[in-house]
Amino acid sequence: MKKAAILISASVLPFVAFTASAAPNDQPGAPSYTYFQGDYIPDGSLEGTSNDYDGFGFEGSAAITNHVFVNGRYDRLDVDNSRTDVNRGSVGIGLNDFYDYGGPQGTGVGYYGTVSYERLGLRNVRGSDDATGTGFGVDAGLRWMVDPRVEINPHGGYVDYGSVSGDGVNYGSPDGWRYGVRTLGYLSDNVALSAEYSATEYDIGNQGLDFDNEIRVGARYAF
Repeated sequence: MKKAAILISASVLPFVAFTASAAPNDQPGAPSYTYFQGDYIPDGSLEGTSNDYDGFGFEGSAAITNHVFVNGRYDRLDVDNSRTDVNRGSVGIGLNDFYDYGGPQGTGVGYYGTVSYERLGLRNVRGSDDATGTGFGVDAGLRWMVDPRVEINPHGGYVDYGSVSGDGVNYGSPDGWRYGVRTLGYLSDNVALSAEYSATEYDIGNQGLDFDNEIRVGARYAF
């Protein structure tokens, strides 16, 4: 699986870099990579247990050039019927471009790839014991403007959290795939509402914990 992630990063990012150097993404309809978003997570299933979870998250992105951006994300999850909390965070850098396929003005397909530093924290997993792991992620996705006011964002990637351990607990070295799809409806050039579905295949610890059937709703402000 790690070899697959290396192959993805070795192929996706150079491809985006090549196309970004060939064509500008400042065309009408290209989505902004400078924004801040807040999310509410009403429901998710902690696979490997009988518990669901809810929580909140924040996400931000800043364009450095037309084709280079940095981004970050933080989620706080509360597991139902448990004292356990989950913190997920990432900081990354990415490349992007936009293809105008000749449809109505304001439509086209944006595409991007990112590499990121990843952190997973499990709090109060056994009594007051905590476990933390850090590693890397490789992701790619599309930002399809099917209409000037509607964006569909399928995305997927690979994450390796290293060793998730601490305070006498050890959840092994989880790694695996994450994927999802997000839809944004733009109320104006700056304000959008979003809805997202996502799932993971990390197999954390002996229970094989995963974040499945996660639903997010949120609001975004683009600058």
